[in-house]
Amino acid sequence: MQSNKEELKKTLLDLLLEDKEFRHAVAGAIGYKELLDRFARVEERMAKNQANSNRRFVRIEKEIRDLREEMNKLRQDMLEGFRRHDEEFARVWESIEKLRQDMLEGFRRHDEELKRHWESIEKLRQDMLEGFRRHDEEFAKMRQDMQEGFKRHDKLLQELWVGQGSLGRRMGKDLEKLILNIYRDQLMQLGIDKDKARRFKYIDKEGLYGLKGKVYEFDVVVSNSHVDILEVKSYMEEEDMVVFYEKVNSIRQVIEVEYRAGVKRLIAVAVHIDKEAVDKARELGIECIYGNMVTD
Repeated sequence: MQSNKEELKKTLLDLLLEDKEFRHAVAGAIGYKELLDRFARVEERMAKNQANSNRRFVRIEKEIRDLREEMNKLRQDMLEGFRRHDEEFARVWESIEKLRQDMLEGFRRHDEELKRHWESIEKLRQDMLEGFRRHDEEFAKMRQDMQEGFKRHDKLLQELWVGQGSLGRRMGKDLEKLILNIYRDQLMQLGIDKDKARRFKYIDKEGLYGLKGKVYEFDVVVSNSHVDILEVKSYMEEEDMVVFYEKVNSIRQVIEVEYRAGVKRLIAVAVHIDKEAVDKARELGIECIYGNMVTD
């Protein structure tokens, strides 16, 4: 048997070497089988690819269905959201309209209230004008009464002034007391009780503050904490203010030591006074009480 196979192999080899047509036939047969094998492999791969494609298509179709379902759900949600928003916008517009009506009503009430206020203000203005008119009349009457009072005081003081020269120094002191009594109300408004006024007199024997032997004499009102110094005259000019100021400040230390209190105010009291004297007093910080200002 073995020998037959060997002989068959040898015969086939000889044919392949010697017979060209046989050799081509064998080569064709071998190539056809290879092609069949290749076709089989290709078909197998195509079948696999088809299966993969089918699975992919199935998955894609499922994803598309899911996507459509999601889109449908999203559409429903959007429609529901739009519906809610439409309802909310409707409520907002209703609220805005109600607010508009409330504002219009508020403006109407405010207009009425402002009208009442303006009417009240106009009435108050009329009342104030009427009050000012009455006050002007009262002030005019008061001014007239004061002028008449000053005239009476002037007449009385003029009578006293005429008699002053003949009655001498004692009468001059009595005149000062009378002037203080006339203006006691104005003095009380400054917190000064004229009944507490006393005479201060200092003679500079050594000439420490000015000329030797110079006499400094004032009316003073002493309280617990300070001293007010008064200069009382029937008629006072600008120069009198300067002299009063310089005299007090020359011996201020003496006065404060004497009464153990600081000098607080300088007060000029006069029946008649020059306008220039009033201006100078204001400049020097002297307070003035007077009955009549002479401007000529």
